[in-house]
Amino acid sequence: MKGWRLLPGLLALLACLPLAGCWNRVELSDIAIVSATGVDWKDGQWQLSYQVVIPQAISGQSPSADSGAAVNVFSTKGENFRGAISKASLETPRRLFFAHNQIVIIGQEAARKGISTLAEAYLRTPDSRETVSVFLTKGSARRVLEQLIPLEKIPGAAIQQMVFNEELNGSTFQEMTMHKVLENLLGSAQAVGIPSLAITGTGESLDQADKLARTNTPSKVRLLDLGIVSGDKLVGWITKEESSGVMWITDQIKKSTVSFACPDDGENKVSSIRITKASTKLRPQRSGDKWTMHVETRAEGTLLEYNCGGDMMQPKQVDATGQAIAQSIKGTMESGWKAVAKYKSDVLGFGDLIHRKHPGTWKQIKGEWPDLFARMDVKIQVKVRVNSTGMSGNSFKKVQEKARS
Repeated sequence: MKGWRLLPGLLALLACLPLAGCWNRVELSDIAIVSATGVDWKDGQWQLSYQVVIPQAISGQSPSADSGAAVNVFSTKGENFRGAISKASLETPRRLFFAHNQIVIIGQEAARKGISTLAEAYLRTPDSRETVSVFLTKGSARRVLEQLIPLEKIPGAAIQQMVFNEELNGSTFQEMTMHKVLENLLGSAQAVGIPSLAITGTGESLDQADKLARTNTPSKVRLLDLGIVSGDKLVGWITKEESSGVMWITDQIKKSTVSFACPDDGENKVSSIRITKASTKLRPQRSGDKWTMHVETRAEGTLLEYNCGGDMMQPKQVDATGQAIAQSIKGTMESGWKAVAKYKSDVLGFGDLIHRKHPGTWKQIKGEWPDLFARMDVKIQVKVRVNSTGMSGNSFKKVQEKARS
């Protein structure tokens, strides 16, 4: 009898189970999927631009003139971020859906104004994705969002994949997610380096699908410089070569190609090596009110081009070539250090290291750290091992000369 008394309750519970998974269902026809966002400061207001996916245009494998653009870009303005987003309902019949937003591009004027407003919006919004990739641009963020990219339907996804590929194979720039940016700006030094995007070539806007019918495009979106953000404001730019030096110092090199001069010629970098493994260790040292950072780098790789006169079958020549490569890497690292030091912005993480190893000392010096950082002595040591020299010990020209004699 007791079991029969429980039956009505069990039936009611079972009746509720089919409803448990669909109470907050979102219909695709009700939302506008945002794949990328742009932030600009224009006419005294924040201008937010949205790259919205057009579902019916992404059924193919690649963009084409016949299918039309797979995205649409529009902008809203407001005195703050949420105010600008709320105005989207004035010109779109669908609610903006940011769960698939892959990149955020910040224009130079907005970055100089300060990115704390963007950080505030991300920290207070539950559905914000901290894995979104962050970029800067010297021009308009909206204009970058408008550019179509060959081989890919959705430009936002293509740009994110671009920095993934660069980080793994070129190591000139590091992918900076929103999480990494906020972590650095809330860290000891409160500074971060963010890669930038630029429209290169002729500058012609690639915002129409019919332009993809050409065998070559007049302009393209590419990674260009590294923006230095201190506090929450953009303070300056360093070149991609200097950014490579930053990557070496901060132990972010995964794979990279390094050009180097011959051991007997310190000028022309006519040879190259593919770095397959690298590591950098930092050791801070204090002497009075002066700090020294000892940087020790070890790398190894495979020779790609060798246009020098020595015979790489000889161990002495291999060692001399390794030293020449080490000198090239050291020069890149020194260039990167000098570039960031002039902005007094510790994007290298030196302050974080000192904070961890000497917490008591850090409390005393953190207020004057930007000046101390800029005055630091950075002593760099690099050792390179050439693992493989290929099938020939001599350069092609040397072999050719021997063939003639």
